[in-house]
Amino acid sequence: GEKAITIGTPQGLELTAAEGIVSSKRIYNQSRVIQASAPISQGSSGGGLFDARGHLLGITTFYFKAGQNLNFAVAAEEYAGDREESAAR
Repeated sequence: GEKAITIGTPQGLELTAAEGIVSSKRIYNQSRVIQASAPISQGSSGGGLFDARGHLLGITTFYFKAGQNLNFAVAAEEYAGDREESAAR
């Protein structure tokens, strides 16, 4: 239920902000993801999902077209861990 803000480039519209709430934290394809009602449209993937204080919660990744407000971001901790593993190789 925490406030969540996305910043992305939906449909090529740079630096677009939208808000919603964190709906859940889940495991999807063996990765930790954050489900949020904050909109993520085509072109927004790779943008940030932030809390009300501006802390990065995750990197926006995908949404389910078949439902409403089913938007997902890879958890920031998961993303940072993946980057560290890649750099170590």
